[in-house]
Amino acid sequence: EAQVPAATLTAAPARIVAAPSRRRKGVVIRDPESESTTSTIIPAETKSKDKGKRILRKPQTEAQARKNMIMYLKNVAGFKMDYFKGMYNDDIRLIFEAKFNSNVAFLLKTKEHIEEDENRALQKLNET
Repeated sequence: EAQVPAATLTAAPARIVAAPSRRRKGVVIRDPESESTTSTIIPAETKSKDKGKRILRKPQTEAQARKNMIMYLKNVAGFKMDYFKGMYNDDIRLIFEAKFNSNVAFLLKTKEHIEEDENRALQKLNET
């Protein structure tokens, strides 16, 4: 019989490389028995930081206010633009406040008041 030489295998120790992990700074190991305090810790409220990145609105100028009032009166009350030429802001403001207040008062009326007004108007028409 032929002898087959036996191969000797030498196993090299396997290298185990640990994945790099973040170092933790300030890790303290404490004994849970020594820490038997029953005080509760209330977390402080974090204040929101204003970074100043928002766009602040500028206050409205008199010319812008005048233009807005004229546009309102033109669209809602039916005034023409020529009517306001040569008028002062105070005069325009008086007209604007009168029309605006009448519109707000109308919107605040309930349906009952509107129906009562319609009934009165119909009665006046029937009388004539």
